[in-house]
Amino acid sequence: LSLDLHESGYGIGLIFFGFTCLIVGYLMFRSGYFPKIVGILQIVAGLSYLINSFAQILSPAFAAALFPVILVPAFVGELSTCLWLLVKGVNVRKWNERFNLSL
Repeated sequence: LSLDLHESGYGIGLIFFGFTCLIVGYLMFRSGYFPKIVGILQIVAGLSYLINSFAQILSPAFAAALFPVILVPAFVGELSTCLWLLVKGVNVRKWNERFNLSL
């Protein structure tokens, strides 16, 4: 019973994380500090988390079959954001233009 409750609670928690990914992806898309594709991939990751979580809550058998397929877009979206921030970061020139800062 405890393991089943943990699985349900984890699925509910991922709903909130999915919405967070959607919002962050939208803000990345609109900001101009990141390439638009990174924002789109983050939005796709958020949608993947939401689909998986709702499937887990509504139909656990379907969610078990769906999980390997839905995990790939979520992984690609999260990994692209992580790698972009580690390798390139934000567009500093646009950041400085927006806030009228000079280095």
